[in-house]
Amino acid sequence: MNYEEAVAYIEETPKFTTKNKMEHTKECLKRLGDPQDKFRVIHVAGTNGKGSTCAFLTSVLREAGYSCGLFTSPHLVVINERFQINEKNIDDETFLRAFCKVKALADELVEEGNYHPTYFEFLFLMGMVIFADAGVDYVVLETGLGGRLDATTAVENPVACVITSISFDHMQYLGNTIEAIAGEKAGIIVPGVPVIYDGNDSKAAGVIRAKAQELNSPYYEVTRKDTEIIRNTRSGIDFSFKNEYYGNTVFSIPFIAVYQVMNSSLALK
Repeated sequence: MNYEEAVAYIEETPKFTTKNKMEHTKECLKRLGDPQDKFRVIHVAGTNGKGSTCAFLTSVLREAGYSCGLFTSPHLVVINERFQINEKNIDDETFLRAFCKVKALADELVEEGNYHPTYFEFLFLMGMVIFADAGVDYVVLETGLGGRLDATTAVENPVACVITSISFDHMQYLGNTIEAIAGEKAGIIVPGVPVIYDGNDSKAAGVIRAKAQELNSPYYEVTRKDTEIIRNTRSGIDFSFKNEYYGNTVFSIPFIAVYQVMNSSLALK
């Protein structure tokens, strides 16, 4: 099977499968050799700003000298965009190698009379294989939909969880209130693992904080009050982040949208 045929196969996947249980995704990872255990994961959920926050995190890790994988969705032009290694899309050959591994597993499962991985699950499994084979230090892992039942939550041992701004999204799946949606996003929180979250919406923040307390997870809230915009020009924004660690450091981002200050502050925290 060549690259084009592999992409066509993945695009056909929704036609012959349904949403699988989390136990199924974990079983798939186990049968692939638990590739997710070969690197450190920062798990990111939220309604708005996930992509930007993931990009900021990846940039910070790269500047610190780490090799870094990035798993995001959706893609705009080519499916390879979903998998980046050190801020570059993977090539077709790397894509195909990972596809063949996951396709072989899917064939085994179907032959056994079990389930077939969903579209997103298939890509998530490929991502874990790709990053393990590449030997990266970190993977910044963006959820697909929600958090609690998302395939990415099959990763049980992230080093940190991040929850960006929450608003009404996918209400048919996640709930009709901010609190219900926040509860789904907070499903990525793991016992004892730090969670950094956007605290600007008090209702969402309360749900996240309560979940972190329930799981005995350290929690760190970031709000607009923690930042101060020093300069906003057509070339970008300079801002300070009120934090004992960073002191009077001035940070610069090459964006003019003010909301990017929050996304970058979450990454800094």
